Amino acid sequence: MTRLVPGVLCAGLVLLGGSEVVAADVSLEEITVLGAREDVLRLPGSGMVIDEEALDANDYVDLGQVLLSVPGIYVREEEGFGLRPNIGIRGASAERSQKITLMEDGVLIGPAPYSAPAAYYLTNTARMHRVEILKGPAAISTGPHTVGGSINFVTRPVPTVAAAELDATLGTDGFRKLQAMFGNTLETKNLGSVGLLFDGLFFGSDGFKSLDSGGDTGFARDDFNLKLTWLPATERAQTVTLKLGRATEASDETYLGLTDADFNADPTRRYPASALDYFESDHEQVHLNYGVQVHEGLRLNAKLYRNRYERLWNKFDGLIDGPDARAALRRPDLFSNAYRVLTGQLDSDGAAAPLVDVTANDRWFLSRGVEFEANWRFALGGAEHSLSLGVRHHFDDVSRYHQQRGYLMRSGRLVADGAIRLPKVVNYAETTANALHLTDEIQWGDLTVLAGVRFEEIDGDLTSLLNGTSVSSSQSTIAPGLGVFWQATPSIGLLAGVYQGFSPAGPGRDADPEESLNFEYGARYDGGALTLEAIGFFSDYDNLLGRCRVSDAGCDPGVEFNGGGVEIAGLELNARAETSFADGQLGTGIVYTYTDSSFQTTFLSGFSQWGLVQAGDELPYLPEQQMRLEADFRRGPLTLQAALKVLDGAREVAGSGTPEPGLRTEAHATLDLGVGWQFTDSLRVQLLVRNATGEAAIVAHRPFAARPNVPRTVLLRVKYVTL
Repeated sequence: MTRLVPGVLCAGLVLLGGSEVVAADVSLEEITVLGAREDVLRLPGSGMVIDEEALDANDYVDLGQVLLSVPGIYVREEEGFGLRPNIGIRGASAERSQKITLMEDGVLIGPAPYSAPAAYYLTNTARMHRVEILKGPAAISTGPHTVGGSINFVTRPVPTVAAAELDATLGTDGFRKLQAMFGNTLETKNLGSVGLLFDGLFFGSDGFKSLDSGGDTGFARDDFNLKLTWLPATERAQTVTLKLGRATEASDETYLGLTDADFNADPTRRYPASALDYFESDHEQVHLNYGVQVHEGLRLNAKLYRNRYERLWNKFDGLIDGPDARAALRRPDLFSNAYRVLTGQLDSDGAAAPLVDVTANDRWFLSRGVEFEANWRFALGGAEHSLSLGVRHHFDDVSRYHQQRGYLMRSGRLVADGAIRLPKVVNYAETTANALHLTDEIQWGDLTVLAGVRFEEIDGDLTSLLNGTSVSSSQSTIAPGLGVFWQATPSIGLLAGVYQGFSPAGPGRDADPEESLNFEYGARYDGGALTLEAIGFFSDYDNLLGRCRVSDAGCDPGVEFNGGGVEIAGLELNARAETSFADGQLGTGIVYTYTDSSFQTTFLSGFSQWGLVQAGDELPYLPEQQMRLEADFRRGPLTLQAALKVLDGAREVAGSGTPEPGLRTEAHATLDLGVGWQFTDSLRVQLLVRNATGEAAIVAHRPFAARPNVPRTVLLRVKYVTL
């Protein structure tokens, strides 16, 4: 069961409506979404909320699977577990989620959103209270990446009474997940209310792939968080919130895939050349928030935040003194020696049989900043205004050290050659950014207008420690937006919007920032038992920005490319129906996205995902159609649920017509099933089956050859809650 609330985030860091005690407290602490049913039809823009009920019903740990229930979002799978998701919104590149703004409780959460926006860290979905997706004109209130939109992870609020929770899951391939939570709020005589929430999350798997040479292919993650709140006993409502968190990961993940022929024979196989691949990371966060209700119409909010992230990925990165590994895996008939080395069938000799490149990609990230938000509600000239002014000062940096090592393939195992090699990359990048946004939501009878503007001033530096060069860069933007909603009838609403999209270039890079003019238009219907939303979108890019990653061939990591004019158009449909059936409640829903894209100019690019582009060519990794059908049945303690996800194949290099083999993903459909039983008010048991039909498909050939989706997975979950 997926319960989605269409809507738009309030312009700012505080809730615009509601006088309830709990809502008021939360609004002073974090971003929330106007999700009340009576408010949904009046929202002048598009967005979606995946609420606590939906997150809990499906119990996904993979954010990509969660977001497939939202139209206009594209997810490119990589290793099957969603450890480092590739997410795009409305055509914005899904590559490591670098073209969308990622937040936790309204605070930028990516490792270095400006200096290195590739999101190798994301908040663990399993511990979230809800997930908010923002698209359309109101995206200008978040930033810096506004072309597609933003995703905000809302953490669990501190409970007002003593509460505890234990949630355990076991499954196939050694999957395990354990969550524990305890929280309470105490009323003091003079100091007001003091609240505490502690939650811990552990999950992992032995992995579903098998190394030819034997070895681990799984992962383990843990995530500990503490939230403290203080509501002083003062005349004005005030909230102080301190949030501390630490998350770590250890995984045996690789970039190395399979030839298409080997994939068809066994999609879960792993070659011996990836036996040493290992990823480890450590993330720490400190967030401090202060909110005050100055008077009935004015709220102020201030935030300080600091995020530190370190990661080391020791992984296969090609062949030394040999052919390009991508080419060898695409045409093993032409590069038989290289293929046989990768698969452990041929020993390396450094000449005809090349060495294996295993590079340790070590990176350190720091992100910190301060934000201030003021929200003023007032009436003027017969209209209700909600005026929001926000400013943010942000700094982030990244240090990279990529050390290459050579290994000989010997009897199917990797043996170090002992040679000392220079590092591939040693650099440091930093960015200082100042941002301001001003929005006003005006309600006048049946008409609601959201007008706003965002300003960003960005200064960055890139220093290469290999050649001793340092390059500075500056960029700025003024991005306006306008959204309009008209309540045509009590159940039908019409909306339209236009805004300037922006995604900054990296520090010290020659490329221009990404800029676009974005339009949306659509209608909503709310008939009580039936809700329907249909929204069209069109993005006209002045310049598409491409960014090289380690996984791309023929370019240095971090180098950026101009793609010129691009047009992307699409249609989003979202419908949900509720009806009585067999003495229970039956819910059905459909989420559908259609997308069309085209480059507007002809050019030759050094970016491997583009190459030789002809005007009219389609963008890579952008499926034309995707759909999710769902049904859930609830009667007494019984819950049944099913979701069918259908995804078109997509080209992996810009072009037209049918892509060559090895340069396209496969269309596929996966079916998820679930049955649950509520034994008591506190105890619930679920049996969940992911990919029930065992569908196996190539979801990517990048970085190195064919990668599979996750196979059939069976999970048994027990959840106990006490209040």
